[in-house]
Amino acid sequence: MQITGFRSESQELVLDLDQLPSAAAVNRESGQWALRGELGNGAPIPATLSAEKMIELETVTAEDGRAEVKLAFHGEDGSTVTLSLGLTDQVEAARAWIEEVKNAIAKRERRPRLNPTVDLGQAVAVPSIIESSAPAAVSADGSAPAAPAFDAPPPPPAAPVEIPYEKLAIDADLEQELEAAMAGQMTAPTAPPAGAQTPNPHQTTVSELPESEDQLESGTKLKAKVQSVTAEDVFCEVGFRSPGVLPGRQFPQGKQPRIGEEFLVVVEKYDPENSVILVNLPKATRRAKGNWEELTVGQVVDCMVTKTNKGGLEVNIGPLRAFLPASQVDLGFAPALDTYVGKKLTVQITEVNPAKRNLVVSRRIILIEERKELAVNFWQQVEVGQQYTGTVKTIKDYGAFIDLGGADGFLHIGEMSWTRVKHPSEVLQEGASVDVVVLSLDRDKQKIGLGMRQLATNPWAGVEDRYPTGKNVTGKVTRVSDFGAFVELETGVEGLIHISELDHQRVRKVTDVVNVGQEIEMQVLEVLSDRQRISLSLKALKQKPEKPKDEDLSPSKGEQYERKRKEPLRGGTSKDGGGGLFGNPGDFRK
Repeated sequence: MQITGFRSESQELVLDLDQLPSAAAVNRESGQWALRGELGNGAPIPATLSAEKMIELETVTAEDGRAEVKLAFHGEDGSTVTLSLGLTDQVEAARAWIEEVKNAIAKRERRPRLNPTVDLGQAVAVPSIIESSAPAAVSADGSAPAAPAFDAPPPPPAAPVEIPYEKLAIDADLEQELEAAMAGQMTAPTAPPAGAQTPNPHQTTVSELPESEDQLESGTKLKAKVQSVTAEDVFCEVGFRSPGVLPGRQFPQGKQPRIGEEFLVVVEKYDPENSVILVNLPKATRRAKGNWEELTVGQVVDCMVTKTNKGGLEVNIGPLRAFLPASQVDLGFAPALDTYVGKKLTVQITEVNPAKRNLVVSRRIILIEERKELAVNFWQQVEVGQQYTGTVKTIKDYGAFIDLGGADGFLHIGEMSWTRVKHPSEVLQEGASVDVVVLSLDRDKQKIGLGMRQLATNPWAGVEDRYPTGKNVTGKVTRVSDFGAFVELETGVEGLIHISELDHQRVRKVTDVVNVGQEIEMQVLEVLSDRQRISLSLKALKQKPEKPKDEDLSPSKGEQYERKRKEPLRGGTSKDGGGGLFGNPGDFRK
């Protein structure tokens, strides 16, 4: 059967199947299951199931790759019954729903109350000794009073009581602590140990506390106050009935905490068997033991990478073998997994299945949490004009993204150098360190504009003094366009020769006069340093040709006209000479 969804409602946690809504539901208060009969596939199953009968609720990978949700519980005859609740492609949603179900069932476990309420009618003092010599009271009607409804316990036997020796030896530190406590002057907290964080009164670092310690979630931050220190552990008061315990090895050698010190700790898990809360210092790890019972989801441990496989890395947590998926190795894609072999990594356990010997960890979760802490500090301190050393994260055609350690900034291609850059890869390489300066900030959208050329000397400073108007200069043609040619005068300073300034005659193509790479001499026409523009002229250094005369422009070019035909002209009005009148064809036959 196909699971269509997992619903988390105010009163129930519901699992829906295809054409069978609310196939299974768990009451948040009582932890009782409500099961539809169709889940049994013809076999009888109970309509309701108490929380005490549930054994296990887990996901199992099916042959087709989907996750199968299975429920194991005690049957009526005491045998173990395994029921399939359906198949789903939403593996993460299924695991989250299962975790909610287990938390709901765990919350209903009652703990002993320190201040129980008692009916006043039942809280009656019972005398332990009754004086036999005391006269019996007489009631108003003269009758003897009724015998008491209890028997007096026999008096305790008289036995000598041992008195402690007056000079009983006790630990010097314990004696000092007792004297300070009796005097009402506890040792003042000293500076927090290395690796610990002091609570910031202006910042909410301690999470909102639940009602009892069994509701604590892994990763919850608590304010701890040292109560006692042993050779291996440090016991702290963390605001609950159960104390917090963290390993002493997490403190630097020779710098163990002192009684009364306060700092922040992170919850790993609650140990109901020993009634203690296992905690760690921020960014500290707990040494994993060689058994599955000591491992829990959310626990932060150290692992050693042994080799790579098809989907990620194979690591060892103590004597246990675990799997680190490739998607959980780094914040982004990690192309070279071989570089991690032989390294020690700090990871968080995401899946523990002792029955299948399946142990999955994630490093990406640790990196995300560290980046969040860095981002908070970064945005509190960053200002426009500050300089940072960042790492080139990605390179695009239009710029590069720089990791500043807590936030990413964008470096536009135009802010990389004072010279022209065709592609950012000419200046930067991914993974390389680069010095940048903050040009702009948008705290609402968390956008940062960066610049790199601002850290170098501006070549346009004082350019008007170096290139005054009318000065003859030399340069190299760097590029040509339809409207002119760009000439590099010095590193970072370019000028433009407009096409109209190339020659006194009309120029159809720029390349007819100059070409890229050619060294030429020209004259400065105008300098606009604020706009970073210099106008140059090539024709200013050429002699202007003389203007031709009008007769030179005539077809004869100024020469006297001489008639080339010597015979008389025909036509006209005279009859004595010449031809006949126009219009008489006969005259042309003579």
